[in-house]
Amino acid sequence: MATPAFIYAFDNLGPDRFTELCGILLGSRYKGFLLGGIGADGGVDGEFDERLGVLHAEAKVSLLTDIVQPGQIVVFQFKHKTTARSGQASSRSSLLDLYGCKKNKKCELHRSLITSKQPTSYVLVTNVEVNAPFRTDFIEKCKAENPAIQHYQVIGLDELESWVKMEKELGHLYFPTIFGSPQFDLRVHVEPISVPGPMGPTLESMFRISVLNVGTVSSYVDQIQFQLTAHEEVNSYMPSETNNEILLRINPQPGTPVAPGRKQVYYYSVEEVGMHLSAYIHGSGLDRLIPRSLNNAFFVEVRVCDEIGNEYRANIPDILITAMSLSESHIILSSCPHISGRQIPIKRSLPVLDARVIHRLKTLSVEDSTFG
Repeated sequence: MATPAFIYAFDNLGPDRFTELCGILLGSRYKGFLLGGIGADGGVDGEFDERLGVLHAEAKVSLLTDIVQPGQIVVFQFKHKTTARSGQASSRSSLLDLYGCKKNKKCELHRSLITSKQPTSYVLVTNVEVNAPFRTDFIEKCKAENPAIQHYQVIGLDELESWVKMEKELGHLYFPTIFGSPQFDLRVHVEPISVPGPMGPTLESMFRISVLNVGTVSSYVDQIQFQLTAHEEVNSYMPSETNNEILLRINPQPGTPVAPGRKQVYYYSVEEVGMHLSAYIHGSGLDRLIPRSLNNAFFVEVRVCDEIGNEYRANIPDILITAMSLSESHIILSSCPHISGRQIPIKRSLPVLDARVIHRLKTLSVEDSTFG
């Protein structure tokens, strides 16, 4: 039996949140599951239950006690009841009444919402506690009303509670009074990396920013900013989208979630960031202070912002600060005629775009995807 805390917690979700949660739980278990849109009810119980879940089986799959074959269609209908007010026995009785046609009133199984899908299986998903007599009565009644549907199943509160307990992240989001409030926490690390170049490994030609989720729920990287110190003033710089083909293929796509215990890795070119630093200095007018700005303008920190505005920081290693400053100083010095006689540092080159580079970065991404 379900614990009292979960009985009340599922009651308090309401029909919409209940359907949303069930959709996530089912989607994580059955490949090919989709939760449909919402419309006017038109049902027989006065609830907003137009959001059907539909599973188009791509392979043979076990659905409770039935086996769904590839190509078959399973329809999931969600029924939320306030069981604390009406009681479990009364809630089961009212559910069962929905599946028997009456004079001038179609039951759930003969509504066009269901019949238009031509399902092989129908599954009732409810927050009501389902016992053995109800399960048997439900299946027998449904088969008598609509024998065209081959299989009938019920997913009740007990199954839903066990699934939520296995997915603590959902528990934090939907049942904070039981699991505690969701904790958003990211750990950021910056380090240079070595990738193969035409003359062997090239150190400091690239670097990576690792974002590890040490919180209790999935999070999203909204922004990555570099903190620039220039003449004792701190400015924020957010790099524009890279044109580097390697990085476009390797870096995470925007909006990709970081699950708890997982890591996302973002790769940057030292030269490209140095060029952006140069452009920032020119645009802000700091280049008028050259040559003094060469020794006083540099990146010191990386800041990562998540989707709710939390900010996480990591220092940039000295070896990278030096490398990026050298990269940008070449461009500044060569563009300023009043210091054209000064020695110009050698411009660093990007790693060669070949299979070795891509393979190495992909390997690094896989190695860094979890703790450890």
